[in-house]
Amino acid sequence: MIAHGEQFAVECAVRTDLSSPVSEFLDDVQAGAADRVEGLEADEQIDWFDWFMAACDGLADFGTLPHSHDHNQLLDGIWEIKHSVLRVSFFDTDGTGTYEPLIDRTPYSRFAARPWPDDFLYYLRLTTAFEKTTQKTPPAEIELAKTVRTEDLEHDRQP
Repeated sequence: MIAHGEQFAVECAVRTDLSSPVSEFLDDVQAGAADRVEGLEADEQIDWFDWFMAACDGLADFGTLPHSHDHNQLLDGIWEIKHSVLRVSFFDTDGTGTYEPLIDRTPYSRFAARPWPDDFLYYLRLTTAFEKTTQKTPPAEIELAKTVRTEDLEHDRQP
C-alpha cells in the first residue's frame, strides 16, 4: 500500500507472478539507484520519490494531486501521475476485479483543462513507471500498463 485515505487507497498492482513493476521501480528510485532513469541524478531521484509519496498521500486523503497538471489520461482507462521526467501509470477499480474506463480519450481532447473524474473507484492501482523522453507516451508503456492491469484484475477475482 502506498497511501490510504478517505478518498482513495493508492496501491501497487501485481502481476500474475505476484511481482509489481512499479513497486520495484519505486524501491530503486527511493534509494537513488534507478539505473534506467538517465534524466535524474541519484539525489534528484530521491527528491522525486519524496514528492511522489506526498502526492499519493494527498490523493488518498483529499482526492486530488498537488496541481492540475500533475496527471494525464493516456488510453483505455490508463492514467498517469507525472512530475519532472518520471511517470507512474494507474487505473481505478473497486477491488473485486471489475474495471470500466471513466472518460473516453477521444472526446478528452476538447476539454480546456485536464479532466479528473470525481467518480474514480476507491482503489487506484499503480501499474508501471517510466522516464518520459519523448513528447508522447511510448505505446509499449501503455500496453505494459494495460497488461499489468489485466493481470491485477484477475488476481482480484481469485477467491
